[in-house]
Amino acid sequence: MIEINNIRRGNLVQIIAGLVFVGCLVILFLSSFDIVKAKARDIKRRADIKVLVKALDLYHDKYGKYPDSFDDWRGWDLSIAYNGKDKNFLNNLKAESLIDRSATDPINSIPYHYRYQKYPAGAYGCKTGFYILQAVKFELANKNNGQGSCPKFNWLEIAPNGYTVQGFD
Repeated sequence: MIEINNIRRGNLVQIIAGLVFVGCLVILFLSSFDIVKAKARDIKRRADIKVLVKALDLYHDKYGKYPDSFDDWRGWDLSIAYNGKDKNFLNNLKAESLIDRSATDPINSIPYHYRYQKYPAGAYGCKTGFYILQAVKFELANKNNGQGSCPKFNWLEIAPNGYTVQGFD
């Protein structure tokens, strides 16, 4: 009888150890799954920016200029609704059939959104007119932040973990 109880205790210890091991694996899987989802959203942000740059270039080819900013917030057109406004550069590109959908950030809220602003020649020391397009923030550390600067301002400074594109007229 003593031998049977020892065997049952041994089995119980093995079962508990197995459950603890499986629990640890589930926790590791779930935590890495969040990272995988964040990485997928960051990949979509990069893809959206490429699509938007091509659409802006097509707009420039068609009209000889980049679209004007509607000034949702401090001169920026935002992909998020700000003060109830839904008119922004994304809708303009969609209305021109330059994008087939409204490219928005996968989260599309503060601080994860896209923004666009057009500047005239001479702004911030740049000789020609230009636009700035930004994916404001990535979820994971971002080593490639794009490019965009004028003699008097570096646009990367306002989106340090985002992505910046600058296009010139």
